[in-house]
Amino acid sequence: MIKVYKIFGFERDERFGRVARVEFSLPMRGDYAYLVGNFNAFNEGSFRMRARGNRWRIELKLPEGLWYYGFSVNGRFSTDPENEETGNYRHISYKFNRTVSLAKIIGEEPVFHEPSITYLYSIGGRTHIVLRGRKEAVKHAILTLGDENVPMNPKASDECFDYFEAVIGEREDPLEYSFILDLNGETREYGPFRASPYQLDAPEWVLGRVIYQVMPDRFERGLPARESGKDFHGGDLEGLIRRLNHIEELGANMLYLTPVFESTTYHGYDIVDYFKVDERLGGDEAFQRLVRELKERNTKLILDGVFHHTSFFHPFIQDVVRKGEKSEYRDFYRITNFPVVSKEFMEALNSDISEEEKHEKLKKAGWNYESFYSVWLMPRLNHDSLRVKHLIIEVMKHWLERGADGWRLDVAHGVPPSLWKEARQAMPSEVYLVGEVMDDARLWIFDKFHGTMNYPLYELLLRFFVEKEISGTEFLNGLQLLSAYYGPAEYFMYNFLDNHDTERFIDLVKSREQYLCALGFLMTYKGIPALFYGDEIGLRGTLGSGLDAGRSPMEWDRENWDMKILETTRELVWLRRRRKCLQIGAFIPIEFSNERVVYERAYKDEKVRVTLERPNNPEKCRLIVSEPQGTGLIIKT
Repeated sequence: MIKVYKIFGFERDERFGRVARVEFSLPMRGDYAYLVGNFNAFNEGSFRMRARGNRWRIELKLPEGLWYYGFSVNGRFSTDPENEETGNYRHISYKFNRTVSLAKIIGEEPVFHEPSITYLYSIGGRTHIVLRGRKEAVKHAILTLGDENVPMNPKASDECFDYFEAVIGEREDPLEYSFILDLNGETREYGPFRASPYQLDAPEWVLGRVIYQVMPDRFERGLPARESGKDFHGGDLEGLIRRLNHIEELGANMLYLTPVFESTTYHGYDIVDYFKVDERLGGDEAFQRLVRELKERNTKLILDGVFHHTSFFHPFIQDVVRKGEKSEYRDFYRITNFPVVSKEFMEALNSDISEEEKHEKLKKAGWNYESFYSVWLMPRLNHDSLRVKHLIIEVMKHWLERGADGWRLDVAHGVPPSLWKEARQAMPSEVYLVGEVMDDARLWIFDKFHGTMNYPLYELLLRFFVEKEISGTEFLNGLQLLSAYYGPAEYFMYNFLDNHDTERFIDLVKSREQYLCALGFLMTYKGIPALFYGDEIGLRGTLGSGLDAGRSPMEWDRENWDMKILETTRELVWLRRRRKCLQIGAFIPIEFSNERVVYERAYKDEKVRVTLERPNNPEKCRLIVSEPQGTGLIIKT
């Protein structure tokens, strides 16, 4: 008999109506094991399994549907050896493509609705009511409100369910409602329900913002020349301050900085001191000058929090290296054995050999701690430690008190959700928290983050605009499915075409016209739009060069700027800021075909129509933004 994942029943949930208690387990082997899946971008760290009996086990509370998963034992991926159900899982956005195990979690009922934040919520003066049916079980659905019948529109479908939605104006609270359903030819009433629509707990100031992301080393130099060359380009916070006029004129009013704290690398994702701005960037004084400048311009500041791991050169792990089991910081990291590194490791690390040779010798010597993607420089923190949790919260509060307005949390899907929930509760309510979650974000929103980096949306953009492997109908279904999954949290997601971990979108689509169509979509869709520095001038990257692909130094010679892209970007950013309908308005699909995408955003009496024309010739692509009942044409490329 096959021993697969176990479902221990369902329980009501204020986020998703209900969730299933699911245990995943496998026979004991190796020193440590993690459950990985599309719920954490197949990343170690967040769902550590515990030894019980002769098995590794973990229990998760999952929304119903089809989930893709596997196990990582001692850093090596495997499918579930006791589950014959497997399939290929491919995500272009984070370059994942392999055979994984499948977990289908479905209750017995043909239909489901429960007042919760994804099934009954209000935003922008509208109330959204969502109904879920088993695949092809519900032919038609009508919402009944007293004597009023409101037809429900088919919204989206996934592998297991069909979703229906009715959107109504503000009504007397609480609502009393039922559903009249056509279940395979049989008419059935479902309900009644009596509840108040849910309101998302999130800082509303975020809705009027457009993000501009900067990697300081690659942006602008303001201090005398320091480190530069293959890795370091010498950008700093003084240079950034000097270029704030450029960002302000563009219209961006939220600045997101990749890590600025003391580290050993140009990118800063290996923190040595969480409480000190790196001197190569200008130190704490330059940071405070930047904060003052941003406050005067009413520009919000988001910092990058790296709490999945530290640098190998952080004082805490160095203490463990020196003192071993006697170190007071041994519980700060995921140590697998002592000593944490060998004599050969340290000799290679301190040698004068080339970086390539050093890399090979360190890899051969090995190390006895878990690390980020098996990189020796980035030892993984032990998130079960209360002291680690307190440190993370202390660091976050420290920089909020010094002028930051929010945090983007790095490798958020590699840290237990329970830790982020505690951190969220410890933060002031007006702070914006966005997590780096590279796949399905349902376990990470509502009570952990206000939004996440919207990789599922980025995946759809890649498949539609770049790979051209999905139709307009499939593109729309993907958009509406995210809406069904995320509910009002969709309006607080961090939406992007590229960032410091991706190729430049303009390099992928290979034409200015297609890029502007994608940019037009980004700036007029639900969520918080983000530009990566240089997007506005058509800055190119280097395809095929890994994580460095999009990290080209900013170009400040205006003769090398694409002025058409700059002009259109400005128009789109300022339009976004001026139009409430683009910030919290309803999304109304009109036409989604392979050659034309047409939709409207509407809020009260304000309405904007967006048309993306995509003929076979990419140079003939056009973006048209207009007011259907107003001044007519707004933007046309």
